[in-house]
Amino acid sequence: MAAFPGDGFRDLARRFRIARAWVARLRVRRALATAESELGWLGWEQVDFFDEQVAAEVEKVRAFENTQASLLNTAAELGARKGALDQELAAEIERNQKTNAELDAERGPLAARFEQADSRRRLKLAAVERFERALEELVRTQRELETRSRDFMEVVNLDAAGRAESREISDALGRIPGEIKHVMGDKATAAQEAAALEPEVVRLRIELDHIQAAINEESERFSAGSRRIAGEIRQLERERKKSDVHMTRLDRKKHGPYRAIGACLADQGIAPRNQPEILEKVLVLRERDGALTETMGAMQAVCAAASPSGLAAFYIFLAVILIGLVVLAAHHF
Repeated sequence: MAAFPGDGFRDLARRFRIARAWVARLRVRRALATAESELGWLGWEQVDFFDEQVAAEVEKVRAFENTQASLLNTAAELGARKGALDQELAAEIERNQKTNAELDAERGPLAARFEQADSRRRLKLAAVERFERALEELVRTQRELETRSRDFMEVVNLDAAGRAESREISDALGRIPGEIKHVMGDKATAAQEAAALEPEVVRLRIELDHIQAAINEESERFSAGSRRIAGEIRQLERERKKSDVHMTRLDRKKHGPYRAIGACLADQGIAPRNQPEILEKVLVLRERDGALTETMGAMQAVCAAASPSGLAAFYIFLAVILIGLVVLAAHHF
């Protein structure tokens, strides 16, 4: 019984070490894959490969490189077209601003003159309406005074106050025709002045309408032009994104061939001329991978040689303890 828990804990410790070695080897193999790909990328053009499989990988790389070169040319062409569209849009904006400034400069003085003439015309028309109301008031007053005058004339014996009031009414009736004539003259003068201003107001309104039509036309032209250019730019952006996605996909596809080439170079001990240290990096990572694999194999062999029945009893015992702790913790909380 004394060896029962000891063997079990030693087996558990070995399995933890195997797991740690497996994680470490996974990291090393990822780094090795990257290093071999980098070695293949740096040295694929400087060696003639006689192995048919590696030569096929080289041909894949050449095909990928040719496709990417074409994509780069396409990207440069798209960039040039976008630059031309950006310049066209900037020129269109500048032209629109210049045209609007010219139209505003032309419209400003005309609008001021129109407002001045139309204001004077409205004032004259308002005066005509006031004179019309004054005439209506004078006519109404005249009728009222005539009625009162007839009433006094029907009275046989007027007292002094009645006679004085009758004379006042007669005097007022005598003044009204002159006042009516004066108001009618003022009304006619105001109407003539308003009529004289009408042609200028109409002419200025027509000129302003022409300018406004030009402004609207320029706005529609600019909107249509800017929409067209913006649409073409969006289309170019979509094409550029597709090209970038294709380029990224090709970069990922080159990883496998580059790694195969790099592994072949490492097997033959061939280092790239510009960065020979990458070969040493690959060899070191291969040694680390081999050492970890050997360590894992040795510990797995020890685990396999252990007594299955004894280890099974240990792990059952350990599971019971853990379940008991979980139950106690659940009741406690």
